[in-house]
Amino acid sequence: MMSLLVFMVLSSFCVMFLNKKDQIVAMINCFGIWSAFSLTYWGGSGVSWESLSELFCVDIYSSSLISLTLWVCGISILVSSAMLNLRGVFNVFWVLVTLLCFMLVQCFMVNTLAMFYVLFESTLVPMISIIGIWGGQFERVPSIQYIAAYTVGGSFPLLLIFTSMEVHAGSSFMWFISVKTNFNWLFWLACFLGFLIKLPAFPFHTWLPKAHVQAPVGGSVILAGILLKLGGYGITRVMMLFSYTLESFGIFVIALSLYGSVYGAVMCIRQSDVKKLIAFSSVSHMAFPVIGLFSCTEVGLVGAYIMLVSHGFISSGLFVLCGISSELVHSRKIKAMNESVRAIPSLGFFWLVMIMANLGVPPCPVIISEVLSVVSAVALWPWIFIPLALYLVLSGAYSFSLYCQLTSSKSKNKTEVLFGEVMLKDMKALYFLLYPLAEVLFKWDLWAMV
Repeated sequence: MMSLLVFMVLSSFCVMFLNKKDQIVAMINCFGIWSAFSLTYWGGSGVSWESLSELFCVDIYSSSLISLTLWVCGISILVSSAMLNLRGVFNVFWVLVTLLCFMLVQCFMVNTLAMFYVLFESTLVPMISIIGIWGGQFERVPSIQYIAAYTVGGSFPLLLIFTSMEVHAGSSFMWFISVKTNFNWLFWLACFLGFLIKLPAFPFHTWLPKAHVQAPVGGSVILAGILLKLGGYGITRVMMLFSYTLESFGIFVIALSLYGSVYGAVMCIRQSDVKKLIAFSSVSHMAFPVIGLFSCTEVGLVGAYIMLVSHGFISSGLFVLCGISSELVHSRKIKAMNESVRAIPSLGFFWLVMIMANLGVPPCPVIISEVLSVVSAVALWPWIFIPLALYLVLSGAYSFSLYCQLTSSKSKNKTEVLFGEVMLKDMKALYFLLYPLAEVLFKWDLWAMV
């Protein structure tokens, strides 16, 4: 994996000497090569790890999220190169995305929680720059302030804990230090609050719809595909470090997540803006990793990582489709997008595939994650099945409603479609997202401990 990091730096440096038109194609190809190379590290059980240097260690949890990072960043550059509102200053965009990718890869590779925190917060800078420069509406500045306040403010107690570890214990190395002490609620809240906000878990989710509405398509793809997964990864590492076992705090977080999954599904039914609908569906889906991780069972851990990885590809595909459809009619409203889907039938097929994958229709790996999370939750309290069943009914309702509205032939107001065909480059991003989903499906037990 260390060779991957060196390879990324050298190839990015070489791309800088090409002319501007060739830089885009070269960077997309680079991300493809990096992603394929990173898939070779998908091996070994969850307890095996490899030390790369004094600063970096990897195991299956980090290597799978590194592959997700490289794949989704490449998709972001590919789909954004075809969007009209990014042309002109696109070279700045791919530089920011590549910088963000370097930070995320190192974030998943570092072996100390202090460095993890620094990189965790540093990823906010390129993301805010992308929203600030290419944000679609005038409310992007309040949205940036909202994101920064939530993320930095929520994770500040975590900084105090890691600083205290470095001062008193001399290290925050996440592999050998295992603190076995009874902690109170305030300590666990300080540890997990920043990560629960990043996921986001209910009721800390309010920044996510605002960020998605203001972000360009490429920014939404990265935000939903990778940055949310930092929260789940951080929870895993902190649980390993402090030997977390199921406590009253975890049961309270699981209860909130159950309510949040139902709440997110209800909000999806009420939305007319497709971007907001996808954002609330992410809030609803991220309840399952929280339930799996805080159940403190191996079944829950496997289910959590299946959801984290597969949702990264599925939500990216949904935002790519939303970007293509909205670019045709210059609107994110479902009724307006109906015209673009009717004008280009292949869009309707891709909407069907991605909505079914998001819903968890077999053989999509999301259904495996949901079943494992339900099993881990029911083991704690059998009646938990009732809100989970309600969520499944509501998620089916909003998914079916979205597809029917997008493909319905009844339209009172005729919306002008700006151009009659979608370029092959636009569709490539969707094709490339299908392979890693198949990879997760056939290797779903990869995150097991044995």
